[in-house]
Amino acid sequence: MKTEKKFYWNEETLSHFRFEANYTSKKNVIKNITAFVENECDLENDENEEDLIKDLISQVFNQKNVKK
Repeated sequence: MKTEKKFYWNEETLSHFRFEANYTSKKNVIKNITAFVENECDLENDENEEDLIKDLISQVFNQKNVKK
């Protein structure tokens, strides 16, 4: 059984992408999240970009106030 990693994202980052998700397609938000992680995030220890991207997408779209 694979354990999904959880990462801490500051509230400003989450709010930004949640806000964006209400006004553009999920595909576009995922594209922007991917670009954000690739260009703005520093990897630590055993982290990789794929895990960070998946986790941020999950935390953005698992909010009840976001249209899916």
